[in-house]
Amino acid sequence: MGVETVPPAGTSSTPGACARPVYFIGAGPGDPALVTRLGLEALEASASVLAPAAFQRSFGPFLAGKDVASPFRMDHDAVVRWVEERLERGPVAFLMPGDFSTFCPFQSFVARFRARARVIPGVGAHAAAAALLGRTLDLPGVTHATVITSPRAFARDGGRVSLRDYARPGHMLVLYMNNLPLPELVAELREGYGRGDVPIAILENVACPDQRVTVATLDTVVERIGERDPFGIDSEDPEPALALVIVGEALARDEDPSWWNRRYETVWKPRGME
Repeated sequence: MGVETVPPAGTSSTPGACARPVYFIGAGPGDPALVTRLGLEALEASASVLAPAAFQRSFGPFLAGKDVASPFRMDHDAVVRWVEERLERGPVAFLMPGDFSTFCPFQSFVARFRARARVIPGVGAHAAAAALLGRTLDLPGVTHATVITSPRAFARDGGRVSLRDYARPGHMLVLYMNNLPLPELVAELREGYGRGDVPIAILENVACPDQRVTVATLDTVVERIGERDPFGIDSEDPEPALALVIVGEALARDEDPSWWNRRYETVWKPRGME
């Protein structure tokens, strides 16, 4: 299957759309090497780019000669005005952290520019983290569900559910934007998972030069982290801490090779897959 190419400025793949598109590019965890070819082509075609400060640094060579600003320094109306003014000069791109599918705050802008919006998928931080750990999260015979959520989301939901409702044996948890102190987070997870050596990984700045990975268990992680604050809870830094938490049995288990043979005998072989 061929790679779709980004239409040049002045064209559109959407009938009736304005000539100059607004690209929403999934930029992954911030490493340009993890952006798709389609995303890089869209970035190259754009005259103006909205990107968070961290991405302005990591994508520096790709932004040379472009009009660049951070969307997080403007309210919604100001972002819309900024885009509309610059569409007079050429296509505009948003460099979105991660992927559009998960905890992405740009949905309202995609709706606002729907006629000319083009969303380009990226590598979610959880996918980059799993690759860094070398672990598949839905592991047959070990885990049957992977839940991607955030402790912030529970507070936003009015407290109808809590982290402990999802933390249970057989579940892998991927936690974005943790706002709980580590001892409190561990206590919540322990309430759900119960006793036992439940593995946990805290991945900071995934795919960035200063990435840091701590793999421990719920019993040892507080001591391993020590006085550090990987979540930036008490930090006055305006940029958010980029730390992801993954919890569950698949972090410490490998897949039984017999599962390959089961798939071969029951799925691939009968279908004549090649």
